[in-house]
Amino acid sequence: MKRFLIVVSDQTGRFDEHTPAKAHFEQSPFSLAAIRYHLELLGWTTCYAPVATAAHPLRLARLIDRFAPDIVYTYGGTVSLHPLFCRRFLCRHRRFKVVHGWDDVYGEVWRSVYGRVPGILMDWMERRIIRNSDAVVTLSYYNQMRGRQWGVESHYIPNGADEPQVDCSACDIRLQGRFKLVYTGAMDRWKRTWEVCEAMRRLPSDIRLYLTGPGSERMREYASENCIFLGFLPRQQQLCVMSQADALVVTADQDCNAKLQEYLRFKKPILGYDGRLNLFFKNGRNALLTRDYAAAIQRLAADAELRAALVRHAAADIPVYSWLEIARQFEDFFEQLMRA
Repeated sequence: MKRFLIVVSDQTGRFDEHTPAKAHFEQSPFSLAAIRYHLELLGWTTCYAPVATAAHPLRLARLIDRFAPDIVYTYGGTVSLHPLFCRRFLCRHRRFKVVHGWDDVYGEVWRSVYGRVPGILMDWMERRIIRNSDAVVTLSYYNQMRGRQWGVESHYIPNGADEPQVDCSACDIRLQGRFKLVYTGAMDRWKRTWEVCEAMRRLPSDIRLYLTGPGSERMREYASENCIFLGFLPRQQQLCVMSQADALVVTADQDCNAKLQEYLRFKKPILGYDGRLNLFFKNGRNALLTRDYAAAIQRLAADAELRAALVRHAAADIPVYSWLEIARQFEDFFEQLMRA
């Protein structure tokens, strides 16, 4: 039986090594939890080690010896070198491959959150992780290019998204306005969400932006008649809000984000930041990317033909895989790695 251990820097305390894959997925139906759950459907046995275990090498080594994984999948910058250390110095079970799941540009995030010196430290850590892991899986073309500069070829597997099952009878939120935009997800400073919120001040009040997700308390200064913070919503309410949008917004300077595939499933025009997203979208064809949100929003609101073309071309240009299909891509890659 194939065994898969996820080692992450998750500090929420919501999941631990005793959390079944199904329960993990029910509470967090995307990303690592979705991959884990669907790998179990394909016959794998899985385990999840959050930072409470992963940050302590002796504790992590004991888990590795007990669980005896074939693949240890690391995610995040702070603990991803620990399985390598454990395998070399602490573990009895050493017949496993360490695969790093590479998402963010770690140093950039740390500089934004913690400051310049921690950012420099994380730059160093990131390079060590990428160069020393047995293999790297990334959902970012930008990171794939960065890895090549360090002599590492990362294997690209995108995020997935299942077809949304929307039941608006479970939601009493009704969006108002002539043109309604929706942003979902975290609103950390490095996500640049404040930029689109600031732009809303320059638009008519019947063009409205609705934001769902954590972190809105840091952005309350932008709240207004046309910039509305809905806070963290239960899953079904979030889907209902997204289904009412005229356009969906992504603001981070990234070419990977779980919301991209989920947005594409809704077949709505996508407005994004004109930066690394150009590696994922073709600007003006299948998304509208900008650094002048006010002008771009006015253009979208006024041009129904443009909106329809963006949706049509996105559907034709960009495949979106279900989480089961994504899990199969991971399985194929892991099995190749185990045979090597």
